[in-house]
Amino acid sequence: MELASSSTKLSKMYDVLINFNGEDIQRKFVSHLDSALSAVGFTTFLHHPNAHNPIHFQQPILNLSRVAIVVFTTTYSQSAWCLHQLQQIIKWHQTYCRHVLPVYYEIQSSDVRLQMGDFGKAFKATAQQTFSPQQLEHGMSRWSHALTKTANFFGWDESNYRSDAELVDKIVKTVLHLPILSATKFPVGLESRVEDVIRTIKSKSTQVFTIAICGMEGSGRTTLAKAIYNQIHGTFTEKSFIEDIAQVSQTRGYVPLQEQFLSDVLKTKVEISDVQMGKSMIWERLYGKRVLLVLDDLNDYGQLGLWGTSSWFGEGTVIIITARDEVDLPSMLEVDSVFQMIPMNANESLELLSWHAFREPKPKKEYRVLAKRVVAYCGTLPLALEVIGTYLYKRTKDEWNRVLIRLDNIPQHEVPQILKISFDGLANQIEKDLFLDVCCFFVGKSRAYVTKILNGCGVDSDSGIRVLIKRNLIKVKENNKFGMHHLLREMGREIISEISRKESGKNSRLWPHEDLKHEFSVNTLFSSPGKKVIQRLSSGRDFFETYPVE
Repeated sequence: MELASSSTKLSKMYDVLINFNGEDIQRKFVSHLDSALSAVGFTTFLHHPNAHNPIHFQQPILNLSRVAIVVFTTTYSQSAWCLHQLQQIIKWHQTYCRHVLPVYYEIQSSDVRLQMGDFGKAFKATAQQTFSPQQLEHGMSRWSHALTKTANFFGWDESNYRSDAELVDKIVKTVLHLPILSATKFPVGLESRVEDVIRTIKSKSTQVFTIAICGMEGSGRTTLAKAIYNQIHGTFTEKSFIEDIAQVSQTRGYVPLQEQFLSDVLKTKVEISDVQMGKSMIWERLYGKRVLLVLDDLNDYGQLGLWGTSSWFGEGTVIIITARDEVDLPSMLEVDSVFQMIPMNANESLELLSWHAFREPKPKKEYRVLAKRVVAYCGTLPLALEVIGTYLYKRTKDEWNRVLIRLDNIPQHEVPQILKISFDGLANQIEKDLFLDVCCFFVGKSRAYVTKILNGCGVDSDSGIRVLIKRNLIKVKENNKFGMHHLLREMGREIISEISRKESGKNSRLWPHEDLKHEFSVNTLFSSPGKKVIQRLSSGRDFFETYPVE
């Protein structure tokens, strides 16, 4: 542990920066957290708010840190130093995608998020003392944004733990498994499942080991595979995570999947002309190599060209496969172990819903009964809890009750109908049309490319796409390409089919993979009915052109 001082030399990297205010919280909690982090090998950096000029000193420290833990107390907002630094922490998070983890000690997270109560009063007083009258509104706005942004991250409320020791242990375990946070925003129940699978993988470290993660749609099997991949990929030189294999292969064939695999492991862009060429290259370039490979939603291992015998890859190779059920695994695939997704229990389900609906691990007291009823309808499926929870964020109790009335009329296990509540609740038609356009045409396409296409059709899509991302109806992956869960696409498909039935005899929309026998798919954009889109589907490659509907 190091404390900030004017003579500190900033030449080393720090694993954890702990941002806090006050000697009392340092003595009572931060010192214990610091000791526990140090005991497992982390280097930490603690700041003392009065030690130096905050604006001059904070940025170099941040650039040398890997994760920031912000300890909020009732006195935190009394420090202009801390509030200035928190602004920099958020900028650092946005620039470098580093993790920010809030801890609420003897304070409610809502007081921090909304600057309410004693925390809010101190916040206003500090701002008035810090900024001139001309700067006050702008300065408070920047501080408020940083506080709200931080309070929306996954974190810990001290009141939910029996002791500080239990809280510290939980924080240390999360920092140890920090890559898990890169797999999902709120990793409820994920850590123990990751540990179970990794323990199995380590026990087979001297062989080529294939493990299948099986579970129903929306159960979180892809998220679990991502978390495991993030946790262990640093020990592999050759590695690849191939997502949505069934979906991509249906619409574009296997060549793009082979290209991704080869490009990932060879660390250079690879283009191949056909599946046979891909098979040959995989054999030639990867024979005897130790590889980490994740095959998500695998439906045909042989066609992908990754199967021979165990002697293909070197000792220590790990192949992780996700599938709905063991019976869905390709028959020619030899699996050494199967991990069946363990459904979340009632407490985990309620916590996950709460994180999305309230940005807190527990429902607000007045919403507790409503939240439990929503969980009862959504079951233990993370996807349903995530989408419905996000839709219910900042909703009134009357709005919660209206959602419950709809849920009561949905047959059991009809997950797409549950997800459709969020779609139907979009504020305007353009947002709904943009969802259908992404669902039908733009999954797997880059955000910039899609925006260019839509702008060219006269559609101002930026604000609508931001709403869809916030609602968890679409995802933007690390490569800045759009993604969408299979069940959400199934929901979109049902909506599109209904629209097509109503438009019988008009310019109908085709679901792309159903038209693979044709060289071109010609469809009308939902968000721009006056324009059609030509999509070339042959050879697994496509392009878009637009022309007016006559």
